[in-house]
Amino acid sequence: MKNIKTKLILSILTASILAVNVNALNLSQAVDIALEKNLDIQAKNFDYLETVENVKLSDSDLLPKVGLDFSYNNRDEIAYSTQADTDATLTAEVSYNLFNGFKNISDKNSSKFLSQSSKYSLSALKQDIILNTKTAYINYLDKHNALETYNSAYKLFVEQYDDSKNRYEQGLIAKNDLLQVQVNMSSAKQNITRAKGDLKTARNSLSNILGGMDLSSETIEKLNNTTLKISSYDTNLLDNRSEIQALNMNLEAIKQQKKSVKSSFYPKVDASLSHNQYFEDISDYKNQNIASLSASWNLYNGGFDETKGNIYRTRYLKAKTQLEKTKLDIKLQYENAISNLEVAIENFKTASLSKEQATENYQIVRNRFNEGISTNTDLTDANYLLTQAKQGLNRAYFDKFLAISTLDRIFEK
Repeated sequence: MKNIKTKLILSILTASILAVNVNALNLSQAVDIALEKNLDIQAKNFDYLETVENVKLSDSDLLPKVGLDFSYNNRDEIAYSTQADTDATLTAEVSYNLFNGFKNISDKNSSKFLSQSSKYSLSALKQDIILNTKTAYINYLDKHNALETYNSAYKLFVEQYDDSKNRYEQGLIAKNDLLQVQVNMSSAKQNITRAKGDLKTARNSLSNILGGMDLSSETIEKLNNTTLKISSYDTNLLDNRSEIQALNMNLEAIKQQKKSVKSSFYPKVDASLSHNQYFEDISDYKNQNIASLSASWNLYNGGFDETKGNIYRTRYLKAKTQLEKTKLDIKLQYENAISNLEVAIENFKTASLSKEQATENYQIVRNRFNEGISTNTDLTDANYLLTQAKQGLNRAYFDKFLAISTLDRIFEK
């Protein structure tokens, strides 16, 4: 019987643990949810799908065209003796462009490059969303820790107020000393209220990135410093960034568009084969099979083609300039991220020491206050120093995660 009760208790505990963890959200899960449900990614994906359809659309220009045409005439008066009062014609035609100055080929290649550019842009956006998700997740944890720090500071002020009130009632301190502690306690409570608002805002921001996911019942798991790993970064890989690849594909697309404009300087050749089926009462009309070959050549169209070519030439130079600027921006991103990581690591070491010193200082002042050696002001100052040290440590702690997340984004890891 005892073993049965023990097993039952263990089962209940296990179920309780699972119930607690089932709504826990970690950073990796948040990133996966963002990649699946983020609305910006979904919108960008539709842009990419549209470019895929544009490639298929350009393929249609290289295929023959088949059409049917039917006409029916009913005349109240006969214009000449051989004309019938009613007649109908059914025409079936197959046409094919034999030569169009390579325009169709250039348009198709341009569509392909634009589609590849859109695909790289989609990849870049996903990397941005990953970083934004990590930033929002870290920001939420930062605000949560800030709330805990302010709650701790308020609790210390409450303890100080209770001690000061007893001393005031015993005539050991003046009323203004008690009021000073009460004011500081009220200020600490206001900090809690603001911190709660900041935490709510941070949760809403994270929810928005996750496609509007309801996080009200979710427990956001904390980040473990032991899992923080700094990867090796090869700057030669920066030229492989999705943004750069997208711009390269855009440049190739513009080249093809320039070629498409040049097709206007070449002749156009079309061929068609049609069959005409006549329906009327006059036997002189016979069914026809017609083969046609037509050629045209635009000798001058008011300088439109030259101007269009200049536009694409300017557009190409602009895109090339944008590519060079993007490369410089990415290099600057890397240098800043490395610098931020180095600063974050040093700040964390300093902040850890400051927190230890502030904690020890508060205990010393607290003991001296209990012995009547230190004043309320001394204890208040020690509380503020401890709060600042905790906040500084929290900020330095999360700055390391942000710096590494930024580096991972730069190298698309």
